[in-house]
Amino acid sequence: MTTSTLKKPTQHSLFAMAFLDASSETLLRDFFTKRCGIPPALVCRDMHVTVYHARRPMGVADATETIQFSVPGSELRMMTMAPGGENPRDDIDPRRCSIGLRIRRAEGAAKPLEALRRRFYGLESVRALGARQRSDRRNSAFGARHYQPHVTVLRPGAISDPDLSKLGEALRAHVPAIAFDRFVIRNRVR
Repeated sequence: MTTSTLKKPTQHSLFAMAFLDASSETLLRDFFTKRCGIPPALVCRDMHVTVYHARRPMGVADATETIQFSVPGSELRMMTMAPGGENPRDDIDPRRCSIGLRIRRAEGAAKPLEALRRRFYGLESVRALGARQRSDRRNSAFGARHYQPHVTVLRPGAISDPDLSKLGEALRAHVPAIAFDRFVIRNRVR
């Protein structure tokens, strides 16, 4: 048997995402391009928080629903999109990574996202989980172990200063809040 006749196993993924509304995405895009001088091609499109991700079939159909909540700008922090990227680390160069907006859990800013996430906990059967622990508001059974609500906003190479705190302070001064208007569930099979 040759390798060309071997069939790869089917890979299932379930994604549940809360999308920013158009005016919030425009506000962020304008902040990064006009105020910070970042080229538009390095600012992400279709900004969203991945509320839940599973690498198993979970028996949930694709769906889109209208949602409406906002997160105060004061509860947003810049982060490097790398393991442990919530905090500055010597071994991570933010200039070479995607950059995200972390939504703090303090003051209840992440509560609407946690409510959307809770919908999926009961779907985690023993068969789907195997030896994994169930997901909860802070931990994920699949993917990154620790769930950190975030929106990826910039592509690698977008920033020149590795100190994200300065960018974060400027963003909080310019962005009073970000709003979400769409919750999308998508299954992917490869």
